[in-house]
Amino acid sequence: MRTAMQLILLGLLSASVVATPLDDTLKEAEDYLRVDPSRSLTLLNAIPKLHSLTDVQQLRWHIAAMRASVPTGDMEQLIDSLEVIFHHQKHPYFIDKLVSITSATGIWLRKNHYIHDAQISLECSYKHAINDRQKLTITNSLALLARQLDELEKAKALYAKAKQLARIADRKNLLAIIENNQGMIALEEGNIGQAERHFRAALAGYQNIDKRSGQISAGVNLLFVFVIQQQWVNFQRLYSPTETLALAFPNTAKQALLLWLNTRFKHMHGEPLTRGEKAQLMVAFGQLDDDRIRALVSTHLTAGMDISIPALSKPKAKRFNRPWFEKVARCDW
Repeated sequence: MRTAMQLILLGLLSASVVATPLDDTLKEAEDYLRVDPSRSLTLLNAIPKLHSLTDVQQLRWHIAAMRASVPTGDMEQLIDSLEVIFHHQKHPYFIDKLVSITSATGIWLRKNHYIHDAQISLECSYKHAINDRQKLTITNSLALLARQLDELEKAKALYAKAKQLARIADRKNLLAIIENNQGMIALEEGNIGQAERHFRAALAGYQNIDKRSGQISAGVNLLFVFVIQQQWVNFQRLYSPTETLALAFPNTAKQALLLWLNTRFKHMHGEPLTRGEKAQLMVAFGQLDDDRIRALVSTHLTAGMDISIPALSKPKAKRFNRPWFEKVARCDW
């Protein structure tokens, strides 16, 4: 009997020793989410045998991967993690992270043109938000959704409301996000000077909090308006640091837009495009974030480059019908 008890204790101690480094790695990956989500993914992907993790560890792994996938633009990883996460939807850890989970679900749905279902998911997320920070973040996502629906006045109103609340709460990260998104609306409406002011404010905000994914996003957008305005000195000053960040940060869409911008810069300075460069641009065109970005590229970057951009058609409305989404639609946690 004594020997059996000793074996049990030894097993418990061994499990504790094994679990500690794993939990430390998960904690490190979670800590990197704000400053370097690509590093979070690297740490997570270095963990072997995910199926052998405890339920809590699996949830922590996939929620961290889910959160890192949004700024890095890894939509495949995002939906793969959501599939696993929703298998544990009765677990207390799932309930604790419900707002982040349903918000990320809404982001994936919006980016994949399930617009009605994205609205449902984000509204559910807002319903369960427990503080102003969460409500502000979701309000920003709802504004992005309104922009995608061409409801620009609604989007502007949501951003104005969110910016006011973010200033009161001194939420520097959200202020930078809002400035960046307001710049995109101004760019789409042809208000290039206003877009530049928003993107400059966004870039300064992201630099102040050292958020690399934000610096890339605002930097690329600011480069876009520099190209439109032919501010070549400003373009050259900003391009190198932005490219350096983007190359170290695995976001294919941002790297694709950088390729377009730099090729346009070289073309405007007398460098003819080779057949290979044109082929690269066409591949990059398909890698851009969405059709709204493609439309901006087509409008502002293709003149005189002898490139035949495919016509953009409005995506058809579709519904997301995976079984686990029924619970999101009911929103009855």
